[in-house]
Amino acid sequence: MALPGWPHEASPFHAGEQEVQRRVGVRDKVESIGRQVVRDHMPEQHREFFAQLPFIVVGAVDADGQPWATLLAGEPGFARSPDPRTLRLAARPVADDPLAAALYPGAAVGLLGIELETRRRNRMNGRLIEGDGLSIAVEQSFGNCPQYIQRRDYRRVEPDATVPPPESATALDPAAIAQIGAADTFFIATHFAEAGETSGRDGADVSHRGGKPGFVRVDGDTLVWPDFIGNFHFNTLGNLLANPRAGLLFPDFASGDLLFVAGRGEIVWDGDELQAFAGAERLVRFRVERMLRLRGRLPLRWALQETSPILAGTGDWQSVDQAVALAGLADRYRPLRVLRREQESETITSFYLQPADGLGVVPHLPGQFLPIRVDVPGLGALTRTYSLSQAADGETYRISVKRDGRVSNHLHDALQPGDRLDAQAPRGRFVLDAASTRPVVLLSGGVGITPILAMLDTLAPAHGVRFRPRPVWFIHAARNGREHAFGRLLRDRLAVHDKLHVHVRYSQPIDSDRPGHDYDSAGRVDADLLRCLLPLDDYDVYLCGPDGFMRQAYWALRGLGVARDRIHYEFFGQGEPLEAVPLPATPQLATPQPVRFVRSGITAEWQPGTTLLELAEASGLSPAYSCRSGLCGSCSTRIGEGAVCYPAPPAHAPASGEALICCAVPAGPVTLEL
Repeated sequence: MALPGWPHEASPFHAGEQEVQRRVGVRDKVESIGRQVVRDHMPEQHREFFAQLPFIVVGAVDADGQPWATLLAGEPGFARSPDPRTLRLAARPVADDPLAAALYPGAAVGLLGIELETRRRNRMNGRLIEGDGLSIAVEQSFGNCPQYIQRRDYRRVEPDATVPPPESATALDPAAIAQIGAADTFFIATHFAEAGETSGRDGADVSHRGGKPGFVRVDGDTLVWPDFIGNFHFNTLGNLLANPRAGLLFPDFASGDLLFVAGRGEIVWDGDELQAFAGAERLVRFRVERMLRLRGRLPLRWALQETSPILAGTGDWQSVDQAVALAGLADRYRPLRVLRREQESETITSFYLQPADGLGVVPHLPGQFLPIRVDVPGLGALTRTYSLSQAADGETYRISVKRDGRVSNHLHDALQPGDRLDAQAPRGRFVLDAASTRPVVLLSGGVGITPILAMLDTLAPAHGVRFRPRPVWFIHAARNGREHAFGRLLRDRLAVHDKLHVHVRYSQPIDSDRPGHDYDSAGRVDADLLRCLLPLDDYDVYLCGPDGFMRQAYWALRGLGVARDRIHYEFFGQGEPLEAVPLPATPQLATPQPVRFVRSGITAEWQPGTTLLELAEASGLSPAYSCRSGLCGSCSTRIGEGAVCYPAPPAHAPASGEALICCAVPAGPVTLEL
């Protein structure tokens, strides 16, 4: 019997798949995993699984090179595997099916075995050979996880003696638009052919896509859908990168109708809509060129039993539209209403905030902060930034504030449900890299737990569902139980995530603190503790807390071999960088320069000796800032035209095309997206 794994020297992934893997930074890891899970034969479990299915999804290309996906149905057992390298299907496409004449010996096919009632699925790609029914020689076989599959039970029906004729068009009709716009499931067939080869190496693939009803946006003859996190093989996207032609199949589970859509797809890698769609790693835009509807052709009907629980953490197009519309208000202060407040410890209180202008919340990334403005009696309007302590939920913001200073004291003493404060849109560059596959260390001290909690919500959500969970070590330091916030939340989260490890260390426990329940160890977070808790691995580390805590933890991590660029951190307020790699200083211009603030429509004259932040404030604008020293990144602003320089170099380089306006000056005429 063949051994598990991929036995060939050539990669199990073709050039298109490899290119997408490289682009998202998982190429080497996925190659290693792929060689373990992709086989050139069907394991016994897959052979048994296919044999129990009442239908199989098939993808192939027609004589014109157009990929199509279709369903082949039969009594369980119509698919059988006489040996690990062969699968036979006692079924053929129905009349008028676009693949009716395309399934002949030598044709490349992709197969998806999917059992909707159990959410199980397995994939097989191969080539048709001579034999009974449709015989396929196995080329690749691998399993798929159940994410995004809606659970449906099926029943068999007697097909009508007569069926309506096929309905074909070069554009979507109103019925197709309505069906696609309400769909929660479709299948996509793609095709890859290696360029420049005489061997004719090619392959077909068919994949499942699922989401909340309406996850496919219809705009005339253009469809757009989110691409959620998956197994990182990128079979579909890799094929689209090499060959944009694709075929979509939208089955009507209630009527047995089949809606086929042919066209061309492209990958959308960035943009406001992508950033606003919760859970989306990319978008796919699809231009429709042809549609075909076959009514009542399937002998199966399905009833929805349960939507995929993982979809609770994904967005919808209505929220995206709202967020994009709000993007123009990002630098304006909007009123927020306090919904409720919760005491988290003797020193920390959480405030749940909701927009009071009816326009909805702007989505935020885990780790970002909220710039607020509040009227403090006797002091006037003061601005502060507070980390958002939970992941975006599309409805509210939560800030968790430590009593420490004029504004925080006012919030603790005076802010009650129903009261209002003003806030700009969330921002900040201390954010979780959700696309990474590395294990994560979340390391916090005191109120530094707040941005870390938002990251925990993403990595180990409260509902307990996370596809491909990453191992997470959450290490938190507090003085004692009186100052320890969110202890119950951590214990509850630990109970539902087997890849989450939590360790709480108190530096000064008191008599009422219970070892093993309230905290795990006493002392400070040092190299000995980290060495004991963390297996040797390549981590992404996120660090936040008081200055002294962060410095000790940072250098302990560096001493354990964690690379500098793997440690991400944020100061609350001013501070010296933990390990500075400064930009070189550049000479400052001695003459005034025009500066245009694009969104505000203001043009002002910058004077030597001032910063761009000071110019913006003098012009009546209110950009976000915190440290005013180029350390925190709060003031990072996109540059439209021109360039800036830094007479006093910031501790960290700004993102490409952006300026840290708190310490930047013009290098000539410049426009800023403010």
